[in-house]
Amino acid sequence: MKTLREKISFALTGLAYLVFHLGTNSTVDNITFGSVVSGTVQQLLTTAPYCIGFTIVAVALVRYFTGGKWPPWDRIVRIFFTIGIIFGFYFNLYNSGYRAEQERLKKEGKPVSELRFSPGEIQRPPLYWA
Repeated sequence: MKTLREKISFALTGLAYLVFHLGTNSTVDNITFGSVVSGTVQQLLTTAPYCIGFTIVAVALVRYFTGGKWPPWDRIVRIFFTIGIIFGFYFNLYNSGYRAEQERLKKEGKPVSELRFSPGEIQRPPLYWA
């Protein structure tokens, strides 16, 4: 990182990494600063092992294709941030869908763990093929 432009883009990539990992541990009606911090830290810790692993694989591929040279440390961190942004995006999509389903089931008055079947569907025992 020699120029100001590289430093600014590095900082913006790190900020985007944090923004994509923003999350809460509560419902939409009960959002507090503590729940946002707690949810964000939880999501960062959940996705970090995957990001680190994929970063190691990506850096190994870069080293293989460039003749064994290590990329500079800021490039490695940028790769980590980019992979983390992708994981954060998909993890937030999953959590949003899960929370929406939990809220819908609460509004219907059904227990969250209740199994639902189509109306008129008859439960059949599982078939075991020998």
